[in-house]
Amino acid sequence: MAKLKGGFQEGAIGRQPHYDTLKDALEKSKKEGSTFKEVDTERDNVLNILNELVPTFKDLKAYDDSKAYMNDGGAKGKELAAKYVAQVEKFDADYAKFNDALIKANTEQTKKQIEKLKKTVKKGYAAVMESTLRLTTLVENVEKAPKNADKQAVEKELNEIQILLKSINNDRGEVLVNSYNSVVGSVRQVLTDANENNLNDMIENFNNYIESYNNTTPDQFDSK
Repeated sequence: MAKLKGGFQEGAIGRQPHYDTLKDALEKSKKEGSTFKEVDTERDNVLNILNELVPTFKDLKAYDDSKAYMNDGGAKGKELAAKYVAQVEKFDADYAKFNDALIKANTEQTKKQIEKLKKTVKKGYAAVMESTLRLTTLVENVEKAPKNADKQAVEKELNEIQILLKSINNDRGEVLVNSYNSVVGSVRQVLTDANENNLNDMIENFNNYIESYNNTTPDQFDSK
């Protein structure tokens, strides 16, 4: 993208994301029916910009592949690149709003499910769902603004999540606690020094935790 911001660059468009694939996926979800009003609104905003962005991407790709820039000195390429960059910037802003709406809707639904589970025998699963939801929010907030993080509040949340996880008194709970401890260590490293390596370690450890969570069936969190 940096190369395209400077004008047309041979081959640069080939390393861009497949916006056409995302467009197809969002159109498919729209046909399947409505979800939450705010999510649907933001999704439609993303689709509107993708309807402009995808044709520009294809035009620029065709221009690059055909080496048409050799005939006009890259003039049309510069025009298309400027148009493409502006559309990508608009897409990034709209997609961020869509993602926020999606996260909010998923969080609300998860909270409702947790409350239902707490009233059943699935208390272990309820605990791990709540722990994972809270940890996801914590990691996302630290990643967004590590230097502005309230260290005392982060530590309080980390301790409360650990208490929840330790309430799952079986082998699967222990596996998740071990994975969680790695996340805790890397979060503290980021709070001490928010360099790129520490941030990457935090995300990697968090992803490992999520993998452990996903590899366990709900019933296993309540088994003896």
